[in-house]
Amino acid sequence: MKNSKKIILAKIVLLFSFNLFISCLNLNKIENGTNIFVQTKVSSLNITIGDDIIYEVRIISKKEIDYQFEDISFDERENQSRIIEVQNETKNIGNYKERIIKYRIGFYDIGQFVIFPFKISYEYNNQYRELNGDDINILVYSFSDGEILPPMKSTVSIPMPQSVWIIILAVAILILGIIILIFFIIKYIKKKSAEKSIIKEDEEALNDLRNIDYRIYFNEKKFAEYYFELTFIFKRYLTKRFSFNIEDMTTSEINLLFDENEFKKSEYIINMLKNSDYVKFAKQIPKIETMKEDYDFCKDYIIENGNLFEILKLKEKEEKKLKKLKKKNIISDNLVNNN
Repeated sequence: MKNSKKIILAKIVLLFSFNLFISCLNLNKIENGTNIFVQTKVSSLNITIGDDIIYEVRIISKKEIDYQFEDISFDERENQSRIIEVQNETKNIGNYKERIIKYRIGFYDIGQFVIFPFKISYEYNNQYRELNGDDINILVYSFSDGEILPPMKSTVSIPMPQSVWIIILAVAILILGIIILIFFIIKYIKKKSAEKSIIKEDEEALNDLRNIDYRIYFNEKKFAEYYFELTFIFKRYLTKRFSFNIEDMTTSEINLLFDENEFKKSEYIINMLKNSDYVKFAKQIPKIETMKEDYDFCKDYIIENGNLFEILKLKEKEEKKLKKLKKKNIISDNLVNNN
């Protein structure tokens, strides 16, 4: 009886020792039935700053098991450690496949670094599963106090010929000139395209007026709608042409604006707006002759006054002429005074 107890105890000790031996080798059978084995190996746990290590991962699995291997990651000091090179090899071993991944990792700071666990994900028996490795601590030392760095070799200066400097300067000036020329060409093209894309106030207003036929509005007795359309188009034109917010003003506010600023045919404009208010809000019925007269007035007024873009161009030309005349007058006066 005592011998059997000793035999059982010896078996337990042997089994425990065998498991401990397997775990020390870091060769782990991850899960029963899947036949997946993972082994990790590090070339060194203690290195000197500037050196690197080889971190190797070896995976053995059945051929029919598809797995995904995520790269290792580091602690928060990412800027001081990085993966320099990765070697990846996959081969078949009978009914199994083996994948070996070797990371060459460099460390550029002293202290203890942590390589976090890798993660393997795979599907087996229609189930999604994950496997994780272990943290590995790497200790990075500084240079030893007694270590003497090799002396730097003295540099020898080679004089540069003057012709080379002239060529370099000429090339630099040429490149600068090309850059400036390209800049002005782009600016000119943008300016021209912007000018083309501008829908001028008079063209926009006249196009909108063409869509209004006072006779149709009169026959259908849509008097208010007619004057809403006509005054909206005309007030929007005045806003864009003269840079006043006339579009959002009431008739009384426009009247005050005309008192403070000079506008052509302002009396007719105010009378037209007042009469249109009676039609729009008091349901007054206008005559067809009045509707035609107001339409013609708006159209002729827009044609006569043009658009702001052209007016500004004319002002610029006039200002340039005045400046030239002033310069000529100053030069002639100076000549007269000198004589």
